[in-house]
Amino acid sequence: MIRSSLLLWTVTLSFTLSSLPSHGGILKRPLVFQHFTQKEGLSSNMILSIGVQGDEIWFGTYEGGATLYDRSKKSFKHFTTKGEPALKVDDGESIRWKNHLAYNHVSVITLDTDRVWFGTYFYGFGGGGISYYHPKRNPPWKVFNTNEGRAKKINAIAVDGDLLWVGSEKGLSLLDKSTEGWRQFFSTRDGLSGNFVNSILVDSESVWVATNGGISRFQKAKKVWKNYSEREGLSEVEIKALAKVGPRIWAGGAGGTLFEFDAPTDRWKRIDLKEGVRQGGIHSITATREKVIVCRDSGVSLLDLPTKQWEVLTAGEGLLSNTVFHAAEDREGIWFGTDKGASLLNLRP
Repeated sequence: MIRSSLLLWTVTLSFTLSSLPSHGGILKRPLVFQHFTQKEGLSSNMILSIGVQGDEIWFGTYEGGATLYDRSKKSFKHFTTKGEPALKVDDGESIRWKNHLAYNHVSVITLDTDRVWFGTYFYGFGGGGISYYHPKRNPPWKVFNTNEGRAKKINAIAVDGDLLWVGSEKGLSLLDKSTEGWRQFFSTRDGLSGNFVNSILVDSESVWVATNGGISRFQKAKKVWKNYSEREGLSEVEIKALAKVGPRIWAGGAGGTLFEFDAPTDRWKRIDLKEGVRQGGIHSITATREKVIVCRDSGVSLLDLPTKQWEVLTAGEGLLSNTVFHAAEDREGIWFGTDKGASLLNLRP
C-alpha cells in the first residue's frame, strides 16, 4: 500500500524474534533476528535498499517510497511522492508535486556527507529519477530532472567527491553536486560495456561500472574506458554487483558467480566457494571491515574476513525470506532487505 501522506508513527514495537538452535559456524549461536514488516511500521514489505546513519535506518521499498526508522525514538516516517507535508488536494499531477521523493519505487539509497540520495525506478512516462533528502535544507527534499530521460530507471548511485555517478537502464550519467546540474552521459557509444548499469564503485583512480555487458573501468586521469568481458575472465557478462573488499575489488554475476579483480594481470578471477555455500543469483554485495555479505535470490553467503570462513543464512536460519536484495551493518548487527520485510541479525554479545 502506498501511503498518501507523510506518516509519523511513534509506537512500541513488538518485534518478531527468531532464535535458532546452536550449531557450528562463524556467527554466535543461537542466532537472534528482529523482523520488521508493515505491521511494525514499514510502508511496504519489499525492501530493495537500506542505508544506515547512526540511529537512523532508511529503507527503500517497492511501491511504498522510503521509510525512515529512528531507533532511539522507536518511530517511523514514510516519504512518498505525495510530499512533505502532503498536499491537501490531489490535482492528478503527482510527479510535479514539490518537496517529495522522485517516485515510490526506491531501488537505491546512497549516503553522502550531508544528505541521502535516492534512486527510483519509474515504469511510466515523465517520472522517476533521483532525489535527495537534506535534513538541514528547507525544504529538505530536492528532485532532479531525468537528464533528458536518460536517468529515469535508476539502478546505482555512487558519490565521488563533488560528483555523483548515476546508473540507469540507458547508461551512466554524471551530476555536478555543486551546480546540481548534469555534466556528462556515457553509453556504449562512448565506451561503456553495456547500457544497463547495475552497480557503480568509485576509488581514487577509477570508476568501476557493472553492466549487462560486463564491467567497465573509467580511468579518471586519462579519461578513457577499459572493458572486461569473457576474454578478461568473466564467465558471466551480466554483472549485478561491485564491492571493495579490503584492497581488492569483487564482482557478482546475475547467475551467482563471484569474481575478484587481479590487478597485476588486469583480469578477473572466479572465486571458488566451498561446497555447501549458498549459490543462486546475486542482487548485491556489501563489504564491511570484517565481513562480505552476498545477497542472493536463495539466501545470503556471508564471509568472515579474519577467519576466511563462509556462513549461509536462509529462511531456515531465521531470515524472513530467501529472496534478499540488500544488506547493511550497524552497531546492533546486520540488516537484510527481503521481499517479505526487513530482518535484523543481532550481533551484540
